[in-house]
Amino acid sequence: MRANPGLGFVGAFLEVAAGQPHAPAIVHGDTVVTYGETAAMVERCAAALRAAGCDGGLVAFSLPKGPQAVVLMLACLLARVPYLPIDAGAPLPRRRQILADADPVLLVVPTRRTADWPGERFATFGSLVRGGDDATARYLTSQLAVARRTARGTAADDLAYVLYTSGSTGSPKGVMISTANAGYFVDWASRAFPLGPGDQVAQHAPLHFDLPVYDVFVALSAGACLHVVDERTAMFPSAVYTLLRERGITAAYMVPSALNALVRRSGFAREGLPDLRQLLYAGEEYPVPQLRTLTAGLRPDAFVGNLYGPVETNVVTWHGVDTTALAAGRVPIGRAVPGTDVRVLDAAGGSYARSAEGELIVSGPSVSPGYLNDPRRTASTRVTTRVDGVDRVYYRTGDFARIDAEGVVHFLGRRDGLVKTRGFRVEVGDVEAVLAAHDQIRQAAVVPVEDSGAGTVMAAHVVAAHGAELTADAVRRWVGKHLPSYMVPALVTFHRELPTTSTGKIARAELGGVR
Repeated sequence: MRANPGLGFVGAFLEVAAGQPHAPAIVHGDTVVTYGETAAMVERCAAALRAAGCDGGLVAFSLPKGPQAVVLMLACLLARVPYLPIDAGAPLPRRRQILADADPVLLVVPTRRTADWPGERFATFGSLVRGGDDATARYLTSQLAVARRTARGTAADDLAYVLYTSGSTGSPKGVMISTANAGYFVDWASRAFPLGPGDQVAQHAPLHFDLPVYDVFVALSAGACLHVVDERTAMFPSAVYTLLRERGITAAYMVPSALNALVRRSGFAREGLPDLRQLLYAGEEYPVPQLRTLTAGLRPDAFVGNLYGPVETNVVTWHGVDTTALAAGRVPIGRAVPGTDVRVLDAAGGSYARSAEGELIVSGPSVSPGYLNDPRRTASTRVTTRVDGVDRVYYRTGDFARIDAEGVVHFLGRRDGLVKTRGFRVEVGDVEAVLAAHDQIRQAAVVPVEDSGAGTVMAAHVVAAHGAELTADAVRRWVGKHLPSYMVPALVTFHRELPTTSTGKIARAELGGVR
């Protein structure tokens, strides 16, 4: 059996479960699943995946957040089978694109949602997991369906999971995370931001995002209780606040736009969150004025951490938010995670670790091996630079930063088509490709604009075909049929013609937006 260094945290979870089988592991609504029940489901599901011959291929799941999804994530890792979470709320064309690209051997969905996947042939999940304890019957075999698929390819060796992000060509791209990548991140995060049996941990972000890797794996390997914030609750800041306060949440990891909404549209300003001892945020820059308002509602000894890293790298820098940071104009993204080398690359190709400004590049054990089934795209995001007399390969983040004399990294912004909106990474080219596919749109450009609530949203600038009678709502509905909701432009402006540069390119600077 091949070595799998990333399984250390799964083993830790099983050890914790053996020591506290009756302690709550997962709370979802009114449902409480104990550590003993969770471990039994994980082991039985892992055995079923091995018996089904999944080794060498991906297991895709499109499940609402809850015990089933968490169990399946852990079971896949235990069985050494890479998993692929697919956003259940994404439009069918998007989901089909991901299936076609990833080519999983299994697709697992809720029994009640099989009709959302036309063309797939489903059987009961019990066809994989036969028998078992009461928990397995309640949460797995009775609620899930599975489609067996004939995969044409195999997943890369030592792969833990794949997360799909927005692609510049209109096609999503699958970021491969190896077990070594995941293991290194979880081991570091467990030491940097430790959790324990007394912690009540909120799991807020969608499972197809990268933030839940900390929530799920660090919490359950430490004996903490994981409180899953379901998709409907997450839509309403007041409901999220109520859950955080009533459950006595002690640790949370969220994106700034969600935290801003919670502060503005709940009882946070009046009552705060007195039990919250640790709050981590990532995914986008947090404007300092709004961050000050947030921290004012936390207890004096609460730790707030700004974590930075694209999906392709996991977290590579972090900075503790203190009074000095809150007094500055922008919070740094901080120092590099141990074992990781972060540098900036100047226009001439030189790389610098101190006192320089340029594109941020990253090398280290948490950096993804690349994009699934796309070596050309993988190569395009890598650069080799000589460090201490040795050639070393770095991932190009596309983010521009300044590294000061002390080695602290300061984020400066994006200089390409990649946008952070509501905590998600979006290639504007992905949205533009969908707009261009509309038969009544002749030309379109998308730019990021600042928003007091969401931080950054997208604005679409559209030239309609002659005689077309398009409305902004119609344009948004079109995008919403093909892309996830966070990729739908918040603003739509119609033009007779888009401005161009002297070379004929769209003059995006004239359209406004975030610089």
